[in-house]
Amino acid sequence: MTALDCASITTIPCAPFSQMEYENRVEQARRLMKRYAFDALLVTSEHNLRYFVGEIGPTPHQTTRPRFLLIPSSDEAVAILPSGLDEFYGETTWLKNYRTWSGPNPKDEGVSTLAKTLREQLPDHANVGTELGAESRLGFPVGDFLRVVDAIKPRTFADASDTIFTPLRMIKSPAEIDRIRTVCGIVSEAFINLPEKLRCGMTEREACRLFELECFIRGVDKTTRINSASGRGGCTRPYGVPTDKPLSDGDLLFIDAGCLFDFYWSDFNRNFVFGAPDPHTEGAYQLVWDATEAGIAAVKPGIPICDIWSAMSNVLNRGKNRGNPTSIGRMGHSMGLWMPELPSVQPDDKTILKPGMIINVEPSTNYPSHFDGSPKLMLHEEVVVVTELGAQLLTSRASRTIPVVAT
Repeated sequence: MTALDCASITTIPCAPFSQMEYENRVEQARRLMKRYAFDALLVTSEHNLRYFVGEIGPTPHQTTRPRFLLIPSSDEAVAILPSGLDEFYGETTWLKNYRTWSGPNPKDEGVSTLAKTLREQLPDHANVGTELGAESRLGFPVGDFLRVVDAIKPRTFADASDTIFTPLRMIKSPAEIDRIRTVCGIVSEAFINLPEKLRCGMTEREACRLFELECFIRGVDKTTRINSASGRGGCTRPYGVPTDKPLSDGDLLFIDAGCLFDFYWSDFNRNFVFGAPDPHTEGAYQLVWDATEAGIAAVKPGIPICDIWSAMSNVLNRGKNRGNPTSIGRMGHSMGLWMPELPSVQPDDKTILKPGMIINVEPSTNYPSHFDGSPKLMLHEEVVVVTELGAQLLTSRASRTIPVVAT
């Protein structure tokens, strides 16, 4: 064994979604198909395939050997798969009806088989919903999609993102919420335990690797997106790849973590200061913490999501703020099988909050550096689920004062 004893690694049990849950998702989709006059849904992206059948492919598969799921408005669902995957689907999913082709085949990667299935299963003037709208993408090349469009005429495709895929995935089931609660709890613990492991002189990359290790030993499946930035007196941006820049006294370290548990995301950040915080950084942290508190308190079923924006904006704009609200464009979003998901916390988003929605509350402010007056950014994020009573916190609330790394 290595120095990392396997006994210290936590593997968290995770029961698979029940067949009834998948059947309910399909039935909800069919109700929406009827409402919006779709004769079928064609599901192609890995996120929507995971939602409907439990697809466990770990990476995007939009080019070589794509997968397709056809959900007619009434008949049995059909999976159109490269040969070999039908056996895998047969053993691991609820699907029983398959069409296959021999792949990889770049010249005809399922196009003919998919088109033939659509022609056989659907009436001549069928309207087929698929992933063409906001926050969506097709799971196979656009050129191949256009070939299918031509091959199935007079049947047509139309966007079903706004009417079916997004509304369905926006409301999480108890089992989905449990997965998000689990990964947010793991990452919260990793953040809480990180400051005692940080030291002046280590690099951003070393600090983030320590953080990733803390997440892995506690049970996350993957750390897919670790943003980090640092700077004396604060950071200038909320995005960045960790670098070999050494961390020193007076630096603020920003880490924003996207981790997965059973393909469900966490996404939130924490800030750490090396040595005593300067007054500008400390003040900005307190302000954004208060704005986050106001955002969480504003979360209630039945209100438009823009009310969360207003609650946070009111705090950020109060007189004692040294800086200004940022121009990032939103102060939060949703997440689930993908990050981010709709809706966004924006002043013009009127989406009504409902129980089961996940909301990332994410205010930020610009402020001047204590040392040279240059512009800095303070951002904070927590994750909540909307309940019948309000917001239930899924992350461990960040400390009221900024965590300090001893020098």
